[in-house]
Amino acid sequence: MVTQLSISEARKRITSLEDELSFDDTISITNHGKEVFALLRWDTYESIADTLDIISDEALHEELKIGIQQLEDGNLIDFEDFKKSLNV
Repeated sequence: MVTQLSISEARKRITSLEDELSFDDTISITNHGKEVFALLRWDTYESIADTLDIISDEALHEELKIGIQQLEDGNLIDFEDFKKSLNV
């Protein structure tokens, strides 16, 4: 959900906003009616940054697509069996 706050209102409420935001929430901060900042939880930012890293790296993106396809095909390996195959 996107909530809009003026920059002056955001300034007044900045210390309490942490408790108001969930993972999916964004606060659009406006200055004279124009959106100038987006405020979101740090874990949301990290998730977005990680996603952008993966999709911008062609090799990682291909590996992700292969992994998703293997998951959809039910082609999974038990983690304990995998560890044994590595002799760990």
